[in-house]
Amino acid sequence: MKGRLIGILTCASVLLSTAVFAADSAMFITKCGGCHKKGGEAAPVNPADKAGVVWDKFFKRDRHPVNIAGTVTAGDLENVVQYLVAHAADSDQPEAAAIPK
Repeated sequence: MKGRLIGILTCASVLLSTAVFAADSAMFITKCGGCHKKGGEAAPVNPADKAGVVWDKFFKRDRHPVNIAGTVTAGDLENVVQYLVAHAADSDQPEAAAIPK
């Protein structure tokens, strides 16, 4: 019984983390992909381009060259930063974002 409960909890955890990743990835593509794509107004961006601490500091220090406050809510930005940090170069799961070309 105890083993079954652990198995169920493990499966639920994997499904939840996959759903959260998909939501954060979609948020990144939706909110950032319009400009940060090949040929876009801004340079293409991939989470694995930088270390997690660099992504975190970049947004905490308000280094984004364009004011995004009108298009990205604070909550959305937090999700985007979490996505970038979770898949940064020094993370367990570095990845290149799937921004359409």
